[in-house]
Amino acid sequence: MSESYAVTSLGQLRMRPTWRVETLHSNPRHHLYWITRGQGRVSVGCITRGYGPNTAVFVPAGMVMSLELPQQIQGLLLRIPPDPGIDLPDRPFHLRVSNIEAQASLTGRIERIEREIAGQAPAMDRALKGYGLLISTWITRELARQEGAIARDKTHHLVEKFAQLLAISYHTGAGVADYADRLGITPTHLSRVCKEAAGKPAHALIHERLMHEARALLADTDLSARAISDQLGFSSPAYFTRAFSLATGQTPTAFRAKPRR
Repeated sequence: MSESYAVTSLGQLRMRPTWRVETLHSNPRHHLYWITRGQGRVSVGCITRGYGPNTAVFVPAGMVMSLELPQQIQGLLLRIPPDPGIDLPDRPFHLRVSNIEAQASLTGRIERIEREIAGQAPAMDRALKGYGLLISTWITRELARQEGAIARDKTHHLVEKFAQLLAISYHTGAGVADYADRLGITPTHLSRVCKEAAGKPAHALIHERLMHEARALLADTDLSARAISDQLGFSSPAYFTRAFSLATGQTPTAFRAKPRR
């Protein structure tokens, strides 16, 4: 468990290649972003919203997301392993925290987790679970205030269902019509509600998630382009190469050869 908890400054996150953070992806751990300075946009479950200072954004494990990280951004990212005993929400939230005591409390709790990980003291796993419970308590109380919660539009329910399907099916070769059929709506309607919620039509969201995974497999594994093409549901390696080149401006071979940060 100790290796599963992690704290990263948003400044450090900015040093990673842009595509790793700013294109649609999902994570095996819960992510709690605590933004203390700067403004930008965040997409969670294919719903895009603006954020500003003192905003907490919670992304449950497995949910698709992307985050803009402009130059002036400051804050912290807390990664929390899935653990039913901690009782974290199963839905995302986007919360502006106006209460100064609540702001200081969240910052302090995340920083204590960071110090605990750095200290590597005996019983660290037990301590981290305790801090995880304190974070969960903070979340429950702040959501109960309902002061800065951003309301969900009724069309967001449909987009969230699409995002849930996208998280598990992006690599199957499914197109907009397939997702629309599973949701019981027309492809035109699906694209329209995605455009309203995310600023992008459904086909663009599918392609963005797919290209993020393609980059990750090229950067982080030794799989051949053919194997990646098969794994991501492309009809042929040649089609994968064309799609990747159009999306990134590089062939898969050139992308893999580029030095990583």
